[in-house]
Amino acid sequence: MTAAPQVNSVAILYGSESGNAQDYAYFLAQKLRYNSLKPIVSSLDSFPLKSLVTDVQYLIVVCSTTGQGEVPRNAKKFIKFLLKKKLPDDLLNHIKFTTFGVGDSSYPKFNYAIKKIHIRLRQLGCKELCPRCESDEQSPEGVDGYYAEWETSVIDALQKEFTNIFTIDDHVLLPPVFGLTVRDGPNILADSDLTTSRKAKGLSMGTIVKNERKTAEGHFQDVRHVVVEDKAHNLSYIPGDTLALYPPNDDRSVDLLLELQPHWLPLADKPLDFKAAPDVEGGFIDESQLTLRNLIKYHLDIMSIPRRSFFALLHHFVDTLTEEGEREKEKLHEFSTLAEAEDLYNYANRPRRLILETIMEFEKNLKIPLEYVLDLFPLIKVRLFLIASKSSSDTVEIIAGIVEYKTILRRIRRGLCTKWIKQLQEGESVVFSIHKSNLNFSLPDKPNPPVVMISPGTGVAPMKSLIEQEAGKRELHLFYGCRYSTKDYLFQELWEDLEAKGQLHMYPCFSRDPVSKIRYVQDRLFVEQQTVAKLILEENAIVFVCGSSGNMPRQVRVTLVEILKKSGLEEAEADKYLYNMEDSGRYIQETW
Repeated sequence: MTAAPQVNSVAILYGSESGNAQDYAYFLAQKLRYNSLKPIVSSLDSFPLKSLVTDVQYLIVVCSTTGQGEVPRNAKKFIKFLLKKKLPDDLLNHIKFTTFGVGDSSYPKFNYAIKKIHIRLRQLGCKELCPRCESDEQSPEGVDGYYAEWETSVIDALQKEFTNIFTIDDHVLLPPVFGLTVRDGPNILADSDLTTSRKAKGLSMGTIVKNERKTAEGHFQDVRHVVVEDKAHNLSYIPGDTLALYPPNDDRSVDLLLELQPHWLPLADKPLDFKAAPDVEGGFIDESQLTLRNLIKYHLDIMSIPRRSFFALLHHFVDTLTEEGEREKEKLHEFSTLAEAEDLYNYANRPRRLILETIMEFEKNLKIPLEYVLDLFPLIKVRLFLIASKSSSDTVEIIAGIVEYKTILRRIRRGLCTKWIKQLQEGESVVFSIHKSNLNFSLPDKPNPPVVMISPGTGVAPMKSLIEQEAGKRELHLFYGCRYSTKDYLFQELWEDLEAKGQLHMYPCFSRDPVSKIRYVQDRLFVEQQTVAKLILEENAIVFVCGSSGNMPRQVRVTLVEILKKSGLEEAEADKYLYNMEDSGRYIQETW
């Protein structure tokens, strides 16, 4: 007789780069808890693989796709394990599973990561609980529309598996998952900077040796060239790798949050304990210094846009003794429902409203219990920057565009990390880590093929790394776009020097210069179509596109198809040729 499934045998694992897949995973977990289940939620890499084999009966994977159809960084160890050839075909035949892909069809390898995971789980014996769902951000209904339908099928399937579970009204407050508590002991004095006290493997200590503005004073965007020195000479990276930084909140914002929840103030500098610790990339700061104040400063993301899972918990903490409180509670609850997705977008995403601002707006009737802090607030995510320097054991460079703009609420918005970067002074210490990429600029039959690089703005960072590394060793072509030749033409002197030496072919274009006849990188590609076609069709060049996602990558691809057609290929042949380039690693796209 088969044993009845256990309510805690459900695991929801996520692979997430920007936080979207993670939020859907946590939101689903809340829904399952209100169906009296006790799901485990974890990133794919943090979940113990032994438990997958011995404890899990129902597996739900939510995953986005990054880079060239790759899994996110917090899923790489998991997929590496799954892909081991020696694993038996029946290893996971005790598991029923389903998967959800958080995707965007503007990327060439749309939802590849979830397809890869789903297929491999089937090969290892998993049986489908309900069908896989691949969402598309570009569709009219967005990811939410796909998720709503998939969530219904997941819950329906689990209710058939767990015949004794019952539904709990979602206005009932469930116990916290992480359970933050204050430990007895004297106050810990707030340190002005505990950035360097993180404890995790793979972190390095560096010193800022340069933080220079590269755009002209008065230009709308401040772009920084930052150089970090590792005095231990332990650095190891190649072009295409990324530098991870761990930004803190500023003290003013931390103090404001504490003041908005005055019942926290007497406890703000007491030592803390957790019932269960969440995943913290880069590790918590020194536990001996971990207080509520320092937890907020170094780990809680109070400067991000609130997501649906935030409101699903926040509405429980509104005092309803007044009519105003009743209205506010209901409004916050509505933001947590899929049926009111447009209201949530208009309140949070469209005006780029911050979590801290949300708490300010509802502060009169809002009292957040300390034990729910880690359940409510998202964690600060590591910020990744493509490295902008050639390989070195002691220094690493990045290019950072300082995020600063005015919202429709007429509020100045500054990015958490770039605001911190802007104020970093020479000589200051920073903690960082290097993350390896899967980018490869060689081919099996040609170790040093030509590279056609296409980039606007700060997307030129990995191009600079590759050019400095490979100048004089292979043919390099850079199609670079910015607004003005005199204001934001990054590293102009470097390009001109390498071009004069015959080590670089440079094709700049300026979208706002009145004297410029060629405005965008795709326009310059078309002007140079004979050269581009020869490089791609005859010389097996690698094409490397880097920059912000949106129109640019799509327009570049359309232009390359047109160039191939002008060279004699039919449209279907041109499309197929580019797809083959993507599959063989000759067409690389890094966008964000």
